[in-house]
Amino acid sequence: MTLNQHSESKRSVYDTCDPAFLRELREVVGMDLFVLARTACLSVAQVRQLESNEDDSLFYTDSIKRQAYKRVLMILGAEPPTVEVPEALRDAHQVADAHLNTLNQIVAMSEHPPMTSSTSDALRVVTMKLMTHKQALGALLFLLVSVVLFVFHGPQSTAGAEEHLAGAALPVSAVLKPTPVPIPNSEPVVSVPVAVASLPAVAAVPVVAASANAASASSSCAYTNDVMPQLSPFVAHKEGRYVYFVSTTNVELCVVDGTKQATTLQMKAGENRSVYGSPPWQVLGANLQKIQIYFQGGRVTVPDGVTNRVTLVEIPVTH
Repeated sequence: MTLNQHSESKRSVYDTCDPAFLRELREVVGMDLFVLARTACLSVAQVRQLESNEDDSLFYTDSIKRQAYKRVLMILGAEPPTVEVPEALRDAHQVADAHLNTLNQIVAMSEHPPMTSSTSDALRVVTMKLMTHKQALGALLFLLVSVVLFVFHGPQSTAGAEEHLAGAALPVSAVLKPTPVPIPNSEPVVSVPVAVASLPAVAAVPVVAASANAASASSSCAYTNDVMPQLSPFVAHKEGRYVYFVSTTNVELCVVDGTKQATTLQMKAGENRSVYGSPPWQVLGANLQKIQIYFQGGRVTVPDGVTNRVTLVEIPVTH
């Protein structure tokens, strides 16, 4: 079969993958086998199979083989196969009539009246929907029953509740009454409203006693002219304008500065406090051995035998 004979039946050439036509066309074009394979993204063995039609296929399917054959022919410059148009599509008037008929059918379908269903069909659809939502139906029935019970029994229950509340109500004066609480030291009597039902008058006595003890403790902390052991730090790094205390136990201290200003300290175990003023300082308290005293930037050690009072004397600051 010559090249001219193949050109007369292009469709059969593309469909049958004629190897002789491909080989002859490549030789006419003068393209090397390796160049054609690289251009078509195929292997040389695949191009040789297309030209020889060997039995051992290097393509997965016949469709892939035909696509590769068409690509190779297009690279070699062969004309693409022509598509035969049916006789019915060659006449423009027939094509226009067919389109117009299709449009008329679409319009007729859009103007068709909707389908009507009977009342029984509608009720059946609603029932099926409610059955599919049993929880919603149960909640609706419960709500209806609750509304009916409220309408018939609500006013009576409300009236009974109002009567019960009216009978149980007590005047405020019956619950609270002023109870005089005596205050020592001849101070004026203060009337404090106390709830009789919950808080007896005896509960106020410990509070008064505690306040009286605090007042007496604060009044006992004052400057004294008694002779005390005088302590000073070994080396002074700061001025004696304050004293720093660290307590290892619960203790109460009385600290008096040089201007006779007294300060009472209520310290717990592990607590630290500072007192500011002017030297010299008087420190009074029970068991001073358990108190760490820092003065002028150094610790002052309380000597043995001294338990309740010392005097801190300022020394010149060492630069």
